[in-house]
Amino acid sequence: MNKYSGYFLIITILLLSCNPSRINITLAPVFSDQMILQQAQSNAVWGTAKPNTPITLTASWGESIITNSDESGHWMLLLPTPSFEETKNSIKQSFQVSDGHFTIEINDVLIGEVWLASGQSNMEWYMNQCETCVFNQDIEIASSANDMIRMFSVPKDLSGESIKQKKWLTAHPEHTGSFSATAYYFAKNLHEKLAVPIGIVNTSWGGSRIESWISSKKLKELDETKDLLPDDYNFLVYKEFYRHQNDSLVADLDLKHGFTTYNTPPWSDDIVLWSKFSQNWEELDLNDQAFKNLSFDDSSWDYWVPEKDNYGGLKSNGRFEAVLDESDPLLSDGVIWFRTYVDIPDSTSNYVLQIDSGIDDIDQTYFNGKLVGNSYGWNLERKYIIPNNLIHKGRNVIAFRVTDLGYGGGFNSPVILFNDQDTIRLPFEDFKFKHHAFILNGLYIIVHDYTSTQLDSLPLETRKDITNSTPINQENGYSAMYECMLTPVIPYGIKGIIWYQGESNVHNFQDYTNLLTGMIEDWRAAWNTQLPFYFAQIAPFTYDKSLNAESLRDAQRKLLNKVEHTGMAVLTDIGEEFDIHPRNKKDVGERLSLHALKNEYGFDLIANGPLYKDHVGYSKYIEVSFDHTAEGLRSVGDLIGFEVAGSDEVFYPAKATIIKDKIRVFSKEVSEPLHVRYGWKNWFVGNLFNSEGLPASSFSSL
Repeated sequence: MNKYSGYFLIITILLLSCNPSRINITLAPVFSDQMILQQAQSNAVWGTAKPNTPITLTASWGESIITNSDESGHWMLLLPTPSFEETKNSIKQSFQVSDGHFTIEINDVLIGEVWLASGQSNMEWYMNQCETCVFNQDIEIASSANDMIRMFSVPKDLSGESIKQKKWLTAHPEHTGSFSATAYYFAKNLHEKLAVPIGIVNTSWGGSRIESWISSKKLKELDETKDLLPDDYNFLVYKEFYRHQNDSLVADLDLKHGFTTYNTPPWSDDIVLWSKFSQNWEELDLNDQAFKNLSFDDSSWDYWVPEKDNYGGLKSNGRFEAVLDESDPLLSDGVIWFRTYVDIPDSTSNYVLQIDSGIDDIDQTYFNGKLVGNSYGWNLERKYIIPNNLIHKGRNVIAFRVTDLGYGGGFNSPVILFNDQDTIRLPFEDFKFKHHAFILNGLYIIVHDYTSTQLDSLPLETRKDITNSTPINQENGYSAMYECMLTPVIPYGIKGIIWYQGESNVHNFQDYTNLLTGMIEDWRAAWNTQLPFYFAQIAPFTYDKSLNAESLRDAQRKLLNKVEHTGMAVLTDIGEEFDIHPRNKKDVGERLSLHALKNEYGFDLIANGPLYKDHVGYSKYIEVSFDHTAEGLRSVGDLIGFEVAGSDEVFYPAKATIIKDKIRVFSKEVSEPLHVRYGWKNWFVGNLFNSEGLPASSFSSL
């Protein structure tokens, strides 16, 4: 029995549960043409076959390995790889796996360095997430062709179905737009320095909290979570149990309230896979097909009157939360139809319908009853061509069916109709709307026939009936990401891990150091090796005043002294005041790569920005020492962001001056300073650096 046998049960669940009678040999989806294997080590290869069957793997570099599938039909073997140097005369390799009857051949395999990239939206963020979402994205994507950089992205799908369609992709203008921007820049810098193939296995999910990335076994050991889970908790088992329970509850809802319930069609917000699922949404008839037609009588519909606060930093009047109470997800999520009329004087030319920042989450857009757009992606630009043969001279109708599966929803920016001769802005105040269906757990679409007035006064009993199910398809279920996003690629051969997450744990920052420590231990145990773990410190951003992002950043900083073989990319200089997703992903990826280059590949360089070491209090000032100052501290302009406090621990803004490789800090308000902090705000722009241009982390000495 090899060291990975403990994963056989979970792998079986993911690969066999949909078709336990399958007898043809299979490979896990992460093994495909154009893959990259970690060089100079034994790499796990696994799949399924008929039970108790000999499995033979033959590699082009001379390895031949035989193993047997077990009684459940799963198998795993360890495949040794040569170094990249040994394959330079024939870079592209291959291997075949056979059960004696069927053979799978994997071609265009490179041998190089492989890293796992994971986290929430700032790691997930595509190179072309939306227009201008990443600095210089068009130029970078256009010039990205490089067969030596490749990425496999685990799709955001808890069912385990979408991953079966995924393949490794090479960096190329056709593909790079779908790459994680942070991971791409990490890989690009490694390749430039190492001149070897770089592979990235990207598994990330926007909005995911760290608790969802830790196994249930580990969660039951951690003080922060052990009392929150039943003794028998397993995400996959509970998910299946509650799915059946929810199906029964939904059936009762239909009988009791006269609703009609539909299952949410298969979907994925992976832009590579959306085309495979879009037709399911186009064909979804929610008894609403008349709403798209020019002749439909919408006189009973209400006008959209945006007068509420908008969701987060998005200020578009088309957001659901501009009209519907954000604290009421029963209404602010769901399916809403919008209709608006537009007079067009000239019907001889095509028009373009454009929404720069997209529609959250899914839309089917119709012009005079004909589908012109069908997209998923909460902030992906919508740019739909309206052919002139659909346009009437005079009155036309545009209808949108917008489905928001959770959190904020709606139009993220104005709707513009234009061509070379004309530009028409469509005010949201002229839109008429109908809330047509509730969304339950992201799985059920519950069509109702309530008016807006009836929805506003929906009886409490009805609300309880609708919401009485258990969420099972959410990314933040305990261990959900571990089981559904990480397990499918455990224990793929990797060199190390890069991580960018924390924004979803600002509310429980006090737990984060221990939770991240536990997660690193958990993942290292899963791969049965002390993998290096390099992470991005979350960037400054204007969080809600009740949240303390500075404390979360400090919790991340403190991990460095607690867990060996870790490193942190500091981002205090690249945050954006009103956007939690900094557009500068290049510096993030490159700063993460510095840790890898220094610690894994032996480069003589500075990988860290200045980190607080200690301080000494004098009668009028404090002197602060830092690690990783390189050849000295630097600032861009006068230093800002420093504060000092006395014994009362009340902090006051302070003047800071660089004295060689230390900082002298004082304030006229504090006669005997004892404590010091820097960048202790949700939002600030750090301007303290070392001589290598790497920024200092925020910190507090308390």
